[in-house]
This record gives sequence, C-alpha cells and structure tokens, in this order.
Amino acid sequence: MKVGMSLGISPREPIAHTVEVVQSAERLGFDSAWIADVQLSMKDCFVALTLCAANTSSIVLSTGVTNPVTRHPTTLANGFTALNEVSQGRAVIGIGTGWTGVYSIGLKPARIAFMEEAINQMHTLCEGGEVEGADGKPYRLVTAAGRIPIFVAANQPRILEMCGRVADGVILMGGANQAFTRWQIDHVRRGAEAVGRDFGEIELHLWAAIGMGEDIEQSRDDVSHWAASQAETFSKWRELPDFMRTYQADYDSAAAAYNRLEHMSSHAAHKRTVSSEFIDWVALTGTPEQCLEQIRALGQTGIHGVTLAFRAGAGGREARMREIHDGIIRHVK
Repeated sequence: MKVGMSLGISPREPIAHTVEVVQSAERLGFDSAWIADVQLSMKDCFVALTLCAANTSSIVLSTGVTNPVTRHPTTLANGFTALNEVSQGRAVIGIGTGWTGVYSIGLKPARIAFMEEAINQMHTLCEGGEVEGADGKPYRLVTAAGRIPIFVAANQPRILEMCGRVADGVILMGGANQAFTRWQIDHVRRGAEAVGRDFGEIELHLWAAIGMGEDIEQSRDDVSHWAASQAETFSKWRELPDFMRTYQADYDSAAAAYNRLEHMSSHAAHKRTVSSEFIDWVALTGTPEQCLEQIRALGQTGIHGVTLAFRAGAGGREARMREIHDGIIRHVK
C-alpha cells in the first residue's frame, strides 16, 4: 500500500521549512506529498512544490488540492507541465471542485459538468491537442510535454461517478472506515462501467487525518481540526446516506462555527464543535497498533493507498513522520 502525506503551509511557516519536511518524508518512505492550495490562509503551494521538485528525487508531488475556479485549466496544465519537467516526471495534478479557497472569496465550487470538461481539457492540452475556447476558437498548449495523471478529490455520488469516467485517480475524501470507503468506491465503479472503462486502471487513495499516540484524548485533539473540516463539508450535502446521519449534530455545529480563515488550523476554535465519536469515525485515532489495524482493514476495501494529514505536535513534523514510519509505513509497504 502507498502512503502519502498531506500538508498546508501555515502563514507562520517558512516555505524553506516545507521543503525540508518533504525531503524528510522522502527519506522516511512516504510515496507522495500533497500541498494544499488555499490562497487566503496558507502560503502558495506552487512555489513550495517547485522548490520541493528541485530538492528531492523520488517522492511524487501534487496539489492537495487545487481547483478550476481560482485557477483556469490552461494555467494548471501549463504549471504542472513545468513542475513535471523540474521533478523529472513526478508531478500529479490534484484537483477538486473548490471549497475553502472558493467560498472565501464569494464564489461557488465548480459544477460537475464544468469539472469534467476541465479534466478532459487538461488531459488534451498536456498531450499537445487542441481544445475549444469560450469564443469557439481552438487553442493549444505550446509547452505540452505529455500526459500528467489527474487525481480528483471527491466524496459524493455524482462526482465519484464522474471520476470513474475521466480521472486517473480518486482522492476519497470521506471517513476512515470501511462502510464509507466501500460506498464511495462503488460509485466510482459505476461511473467507469457506464462508459465501458476498465475500473482497474483507476487508482484509489483514501485521505484521512491520523492522531497516533497512547493518550486517546490527545490523539483525538490532534485531528479535531481536520474532523471539523469534514463535518462542515458534510453539512452541505443535499442528501446523506443512512450510515452518515448518526452524526448530523456534528455537521450542524461545525457549520455554524466554521471560520474559513482558520481552515485546517490546529488552533481553530471550531475544532471543539465535533464529538469524540465523530472524530473516531472519520479519522485514524489511537495507539500505533490501533491505527495500523484500521489502515489494514481499510486496505481490504481495495484502495491503493492512504494519504495522511497530521499535526506536528511535540518535536515537530519530523518527529511525527518518524512515528508514522515506525508505526505504519514499515508494516504496510
């Protein structure tokens, strides 16, 4: 199983330190690093990714995630073509419909049809083909140098099925439990089957926060900001499957308190709005042995990898990455 890491760059954090973190992740066996693209509350991911590309040799590099609303598909195709050149083929386009970065400037996330069109356009542009502009005229990317994999962050049925039609990989943004993951995978499979596509060619990566330690309360606190972010996302679903309705109170309380300028901040006040039960349901919590058991159980759903978000905590990210290497990576790879 592949193991990746997800991180955002705090306004208080030097970008040079992010490069050091990704270098350490590479040494400790992480397969990929995904850097958040949230333009008002985090430092720029593309500057960091470029520096990481120039100062690493094997780790896959991507946005975790960008969107086609604040960044036009042509800009993304050109930017990732450059990142792929600097990294010598290690770039992946991580994209979603847009959430915090979009809502925070008064816009709305991309519709599914627009998202699908953007993905198809980026594939065509990166491969040197022509696409039709808003004025009906064709255009192409003169810097095109070959296809770059596109992984789409998704959690609801329509976008999951769209992933099955056109994405190279799916970032399953749900809960770190088998029921949620199997439900999502089934929707991806339906999308692939609807267009006669081989479902086996799509990579499936589950994203989850991990709070690992002997103290269960500290473990939960370490991931509560991420759990609150997920709860706020679920609050906007038009229809919830039955297995998710148990935690409706968590979704409502997170939505009422959520501050987008503190998105994914471990200091955010809104992280206190979600229950311990919901945290345990949506994230990986507990001792190293318990977290490893959860990941192995998730592996039985058919996912190809997990991408972990984690709080630096005592000793900083380096110490936490070593704990994840010792407790998780060396056992699952």
